[in-house]
Amino acid sequence: MQSPWSGYPGYTSVQVQDFNRAGEDAFMVKGSYDFTRLGLEGVTAYALFVHGWGRVDPSTKDPVPNENEFDADIQWRPQWKFLKGLWFRVRYANVHQYEGPKSTINDFRVIVNYDFPLL
Repeated sequence: MQSPWSGYPGYTSVQVQDFNRAGEDAFMVKGSYDFTRLGLEGVTAYALFVHGWGRVDPSTKDPVPNENEFDADIQWRPQWKFLKGLWFRVRYANVHQYEGPKSTINDFRVIVNYDFPLL
């Protein structure tokens, strides 16, 4: 698959990994929740897990260790008039290579966006 959009547009493309390497299969499960019912209007969260297996080194065709990625994301879009347009987001990812040489990646991001009208 070509990706002229500068990123891989696949379902299993998550915070750190894309799970689209040579020979790789992947399974993903995701759950999300909107906290409005609990009185936290504008607060949402999700967690997801991806398991990738079967990838190979493209040049040697040797198997490459399998990986898992766990992501958690919480977002708050304030509904108060004076904060309208702000969007706060905290994201965490953990990638774990559990076969062969053990390897772990931890990725933590804090994002603040502001939507403002141009016209």
